[in-house]
Amino acid sequence: MTIRVVLGDDNVLVREGVRALLSLTEEMEVVGMADDAPSLLAAAAEHRPDVVVTDIKMPPNFQLEGIDCAHEIRRRYPGTGVVVLSAHDDEGYALALLGGGQSGLAYLLKDRLGKGDDLARAIREVAGGGSVIDPTIAARLSGQGQKADVDRELLDLMGKGLGYAEMAESLGTSQEAIDRMVTGLFRRLAADGNVDVFKELHSAVVDREASARALRAFVPAQFADRLASGGSVAIQEELEVTVLFSDIRGFTTLAEQLSAREVAGILARHLAAMAEVVADHGGIVDKFAGDGVMAVFGAPEPVPDHAERGLRCAGAMQARQDELNRETSAEGLPQLGMGIGLNTGVVVAGTVGGGGRLEYTVMGDAVNLAQRLQSQAQGGQILATAATIQAAPGIRARSLGQMTVKGRREPVDVYAVDGMSAPEDH
Repeated sequence: MTIRVVLGDDNVLVREGVRALLSLTEEMEVVGMADDAPSLLAAAAEHRPDVVVTDIKMPPNFQLEGIDCAHEIRRRYPGTGVVVLSAHDDEGYALALLGGGQSGLAYLLKDRLGKGDDLARAIREVAGGGSVIDPTIAARLSGQGQKADVDRELLDLMGKGLGYAEMAESLGTSQEAIDRMVTGLFRRLAADGNVDVFKELHSAVVDREASARALRAFVPAQFADRLASGGSVAIQEELEVTVLFSDIRGFTTLAEQLSAREVAGILARHLAAMAEVVADHGGIVDKFAGDGVMAVFGAPEPVPDHAERGLRCAGAMQARQDELNRETSAEGLPQLGMGIGLNTGVVVAGTVGGGGRLEYTVMGDAVNLAQRLQSQAQGGQILATAATIQAAPGIRARSLGQMTVKGRREPVDVYAVDGMSAPEDH
């Protein structure tokens, strides 16, 4: 039987990523999507899905909209389960969702999305009326205070990621009994079901983390964590990095030939895939500029092999785009070519901005040269400066000689990177 799912998240890349992840599971079908709390409730009313998967915080207030929507959806449509995805491993948030003793709810950390089939398992569980708590949260709750043996055993089992059926088998009882036991457990953990008290506590948690959350929305997580730790950190610092620019060739012409929805779908799929490849190679996405990506390797945390990471990332990006082209070709959509340019050098890395807007970025001539080089690259081509190639002796490249680059007086030694082997894990 197909499990019909509605997705809710204000980040289009996350939505598309989750949809792509669920598309790999034959029994699940995404029937609707929403980008804020009101539209999520509307989508649930329109589609009456088996399961809703929602972010914990969405517009309009970015507080606990996902949890509020989960309770409201369960109240309106008892046959619809809800999985709340969260970046917060604070057990207070989980108890705000599960502490009322309602079944058909799951609290899962976003870190689980790329690890096995945790999301699919949670969807199956809530579709059947069960409840799920992230193993990390369950393990933490299990270690707090003096609890009855059965409560600790339940939390230990949930901490291992077991569902109702596996828990019932382990304890030698029925799934219905497990449901009653889990409901009672969450009620006790939530101070006899007084969810309002927990909401007040969670508001305090939200206030405490407000600055860190706001910072992470504008700067890389590593940089935000360094600032939040209270340690000494320069707002702007000089670092040697490798900068990568990519851009789709002929995208403007393509946009004129397709509908806005088709263009948005192609672009969202492309950017989500490229961002994932950059993260896999230890880089950060500095910014998206239309259909282009600027990525940095070696900032905010310095790494000695940033040039090799950048070059291997470029090869993996081209390989991933080839995969996307095969997918879009099967859907009758045009294929895309992408040009990539890389350069290595010293930059100033840090936060810039004003008027309430803050952005983490890298600046300097090294950045400009990478961007200029990208503009010279043809679709499917990777161009790199001599500085990048020399800093990555493990990467084979062929010299294209000197090339005149716009904005520079002297010609630049340029190399093409072809036939790169599969990227290594870093």
